[in-house]
Amino acid sequence: RRMQEMSNSRMRRSGKGLEKDTVLGNVLRLGLPWKHESVLSSYANPVRRSPKDIDQISDGHRRQLELYQSKCNELIRQLVVAGEHPRKKVIQWLTDALLVNAKADAIEKDPTKISSEEFLYNLSAVLLKLCDPFVSNPDKAALVDPGFVTSPKSHGGVYELTGDNALTRLGDNVSHSEDEYNPKNSFIPLCFFFCSRALALSIVPGMSSYDSTSRHVSHMAWRIRSANGDIFSDRRFNHTLQVKYGMGIVVKSPTYATDVFRFYNAVAGFLLRLDSDQLKTMPEHLVSDACAVLDFASDHTTGLLSGIDFGNSFRLTVKLLSKDCAKLVRNYNLRASLGDILHDVFLPGDGSHRNDIPNSVICDPLSGGRPYLVSDKMCQDTLAPSLLLLYGEVETTGFYEKSSHRVKIAALLKYLWDSPEHKPAFRKIAEDQESFITFANGIINDMNDKFAGVMEKLPAIRTVQLQMANPQEWAAISEEERETILERHEENERSVENTLKLCDTVLKMLGFLNTDKAIRDMFLLPDMCPRLANMLLFVLTKLVGSRGLDLKVDNPEKYNFRPKEMLQNVCVVFSSFADANTFQAACAKSGYYTPDLLSKSVKTCRKLGLLVGESMDLFEKLEGKVEEAAKTLGDDEEIYEDAPDEFLDPLMSEFMIDPVILPTSNNVVDRATIQQHLLNDPTDPFNRKPLSIDDVVPAEELKEKMKAWLDAKRAAKGQN
Repeated sequence: RRMQEMSNSRMRRSGKGLEKDTVLGNVLRLGLPWKHESVLSSYANPVRRSPKDIDQISDGHRRQLELYQSKCNELIRQLVVAGEHPRKKVIQWLTDALLVNAKADAIEKDPTKISSEEFLYNLSAVLLKLCDPFVSNPDKAALVDPGFVTSPKSHGGVYELTGDNALTRLGDNVSHSEDEYNPKNSFIPLCFFFCSRALALSIVPGMSSYDSTSRHVSHMAWRIRSANGDIFSDRRFNHTLQVKYGMGIVVKSPTYATDVFRFYNAVAGFLLRLDSDQLKTMPEHLVSDACAVLDFASDHTTGLLSGIDFGNSFRLTVKLLSKDCAKLVRNYNLRASLGDILHDVFLPGDGSHRNDIPNSVICDPLSGGRPYLVSDKMCQDTLAPSLLLLYGEVETTGFYEKSSHRVKIAALLKYLWDSPEHKPAFRKIAEDQESFITFANGIINDMNDKFAGVMEKLPAIRTVQLQMANPQEWAAISEEERETILERHEENERSVENTLKLCDTVLKMLGFLNTDKAIRDMFLLPDMCPRLANMLLFVLTKLVGSRGLDLKVDNPEKYNFRPKEMLQNVCVVFSSFADANTFQAACAKSGYYTPDLLSKSVKTCRKLGLLVGESMDLFEKLEGKVEEAAKTLGDDEEIYEDAPDEFLDPLMSEFMIDPVILPTSNNVVDRATIQQHLLNDPTDPFNRKPLSIDDVVPAEELKEKMKAWLDAKRAAKGQN
């Protein structure tokens, strides 16, 4: 009779009702209530406890939980194998359990409608054990049928495409399949997809909450110390630390976490074998959850990764980042997360990048223990251009997030650049002009948008540091005002730390990329070279022209503030372009150029020994070449003064270099102008109609007319 109740429609009302009114609900609702005082009190005085002591307490709680979960697993397994009728009832109950908890992963949850965390964790643990036979068996894993997620009759509404509980798919325009779903084995796909959904409702949000709490603990400690407080006696801090340890009992459980890691590598293996039409129908959370789990592990449980195969996870990440999948997976936040995983999990550590991930994760055992990043064939062929594309795509991911993503992308590019296996792919990069220009403009925009602001915030940071270092002056300020100062100071510190790290990374990336002639030539294109010269000269004005080298802050390494190193990186880039006439002219035309600026920069480099040998010689010669170009440019500016209006860019009012026709409005503009506009707005600036750079048409007749006019003017001026 109670089994019959499992499929009763009233169970769909709420997660709480399912827990209370069904047999399995009553079984799975029992777990480890980490929020209960009895659990939190076991971590009393947490600040004074050693890590070993904390681990022993947590392990004790885990042993009790794992013993109970093993009994739950045994009960479910017995019901599943007892015959067709009880199996159907269990499946219906699992369907109901997922449906009534569809909102358990929401940021704002309604605790009166969803099941308890204990229930959701137990549900996912049970489903993980049901998946265990095929997670470790490729033949059985091959029976996971992708048609399950587009067959409402099979998934029972758990993977709905419309309505309040609709799940976003990797691709667009996905609908229910009209083909009959007829898998070779119906139970394996159900277990697989139900397990992925249960994990999305339990461990994934649980890991996110733990990570947020962990960061909050660090922030609280900083605030207390900044106010000369004592973390040992601060009751609020100690309670928050107890909460963190309580949350970690489940999310950092070795047994549970290991099952989760193995499952998501199996998910990656499943997704790898799908064609593009099948892949686009897959729920997006399959990929985003896999990223979230690996991201959490790289921060909090690196030791638990040892010995687990993540080869499928690596290969899927590379595949989804490839240009072939760029149009399929359009969620830029998800694509940014994939790039982060490559950096945080699979990038080997070196002097500039610390990685605690075990080598068994980073390296491919089938290639003699070489890192996946250099041994994988798809990675060798596609990853370098994929990362350049990704660098531009992360523009929309958020201010701080964008900086973090780009620092990681640049580190990956440097690693690939130093690997002979990736040289052929880098050579191909110059062949894709549109993608490269998007990437290069992203680099330049980063420096232009952020560097000036950072150089203004450093003196403000120094002012607060001096205030706090003077106890009498600091005590004389009201508590409310101190709080305001600290909030602004903390925001400035965060901004400077993130931005200077990105700026330093960008300049280094420009340095190593431009050692390749084909890539250097791309930066010399008419629509790129002026922007590059402007950016480099702008940085010089802040470091040399505004005495940026003399700025002082306490603990500059904390803020990634290394002005001499930054000046060195800028001047290395200058020297790599010094022989290019196009670059010399672009520098001379820049509004940031003055003869004194380059002269002072050259003297500073010599004095500090920032450049030596050929690089120093090239930079020194550049000073004179730019001065000559400026004189020639001044002569041309006089000629341009009476140029016909048709020769001037209507948006910039400047003499055009490469006029093009916009077919959507028939207006003529300079190619560089429309190229820059389209980076931020893919429309015709005159009528807002959709437009891409491939649509514009060279205004050859006008260009010839302009050349003839200019030659005649120069000849006439020469005669005079």
